[in-house]
Order: sequence, then structure tokens, then C-alpha cells
Amino acid sequence: VSSVKLRVLEVVYPNTWSAREFREGVAAAFQHVNSLLDEGDFLSLRRLLDEGLLEDLRKSHEDLTKGMDYELKEVYQLGIFHSMAKVDDQGCEALFVTPLLRVTEKYTLQKDPKVWWEVRRLHKWTFKRLLPEDGEEASD
Repeated sequence: VSSVKLRVLEVVYPNTWSAREFREGVAAAFQHVNSLLDEGDFLSLRRLLDEGLLEDLRKSHEDLTKGMDYELKEVYQLGIFHSMAKVDDQGCEALFVTPLLRVTEKYTLQKDPKVWWEVRRLHKWTFKRLLPEDGEEASD
């Protein structure tokens, strides 16, 4: 249903939605955010994440990764969980898309690299794209 809504949106806002580009961008965004988190680069993450989420990550990330090495193995989009076009907090028309992602992660104990395990998780991340005003292009 959400994919159909996104195709219909193309009628009103041409060249705003590409399922293929979104799928590729979602995987790249997930990997980029994880890379910045691994580096502890919360300044760069500030431009990408909601302030409340960023604060939670800042408080918990170090404790969660203590004594372990983390490797992101795979990010796979299972589908679109939810999509909505609405006016955002700044009064701009925007498209909000929430894909359902299956992520595979590998954890290894730093004190004994022979001890490792893989975890598969489901994630829902919401992405926002500003919809174009007359004569403009859409922006993320």
C-alpha cells in the first residue's frame, strides 16, 4: 500500500520518488550512520539524527560496545513500512518514508577474537525529503 502511495505522489510531484534510488540510499545511510557512531563522531551525526535519539545514543553507545568489536555485515530493505506526505515542524511540505530493514551484525569479544556471534535485527528508520515548491527540485 505504501509503495502505491509513493507512485501516486509522482503525479503531483514529478521526479520526487525512485524506489531503486531509495533502496540504495537507505543501505548507504544506515552504513554511514553506523560508521560515524563507531568513530564516536556525534558532531556529524547531529546533522543526520533527531536530537532526542542522538542524546540517547551518546549516553548508551560506549557502554553497549565496551569489550566488543562490531561489524555491520548486511543491510537489506524488506519493504516500505509506512509513508506519508505532510507539513513538517518548519511548515514545509515533506515526504516521510519508513522502510523495514533486516540488518546482520557481527560481534567479537576483544579479549578472545575466537568468540563471536551474529545478530539479525529488524529496524525501522524514517527518512524525510522536502517536497519541491513550484520550479524547485526535491531535497533530503
